[in-house]
Amino acid sequence: MSLIAAKIAITPTLMWAVSAASRRWGSLVGGLLSGLPLTSAPISIYLAVEQGEGFAAEAAIGSVEGLGAVTLCYLAYALCAPRMGPVPVLCAALSAFVLGGVVLHGLIQPGLWLATAIDLPAMALVVALGPRTAESGAPLRRPRPPRWDMPARLAAATALVLLVSGLAPHLGSGLSGLLAPIPIISWPLIAFARFQDGVRASLDVVRGSAQGAFGVLAFYVCIHLLLGRIDMGTAYAVSIALSATCVLPWLFVGRRIRAG
Repeated sequence: MSLIAAKIAITPTLMWAVSAASRRWGSLVGGLLSGLPLTSAPISIYLAVEQGEGFAAEAAIGSVEGLGAVTLCYLAYALCAPRMGPVPVLCAALSAFVLGGVVLHGLIQPGLWLATAIDLPAMALVVALGPRTAESGAPLRRPRPPRWDMPARLAAATALVLLVSGLAPHLGSGLSGLLAPIPIISWPLIAFARFQDGVRASLDVVRGSAQGAFGVLAFYVCIHLLLGRIDMGTAYAVSIALSATCVLPWLFVGRRIRAG
């Protein structure tokens, strides 16, 4: 089985696991898990194997710029969700992503370190805008979801993987990297949370995704610095471990907020 086929097979499993975690421990935890590089890491590995390690290392710069566009999408959603209906706010958030990608990658092209300096405060702002009530992140009591709920989530996530995977190898390292951090798992999670559980649940997912984005950023910076300089397997293992290290503390922060 090729890496791309393996990634497509794994994506529904990851989507199911994150959705199940969201139902069991709340939307905040689901968003945090969906913010991890669960799909962007396989895309990066695929690029490294098929296009070369140098290609993947350069693509990581585009991914850091793309992460800024993703964060702008989250920010737009957090600002607009309390004032707009589900469909308009999702359209506004996706428009913000496209605008952010055009500005950051097409016009400014800030490079790795300036893009990182842009991403960090933007992600912190999204986290700060998230709900911080005592019940935030707690599982919502609601009727059992309809039978089509989980298949629809899996189909939405897998369709996005197919789109990104099909386009990325043909667009060059910059645009391939820009597409890699698209939140294939968190976007469907946000949409389903909004339609099924309301604004607060979807904002929990957004806040958790922004927290997870700190780990995604660490992953791409580490990949750019290590890939081509050390063994590829070691580079990805270190990058994934660093990503997890950046995300795990947020679980304890969320627990303290709920306890307070």
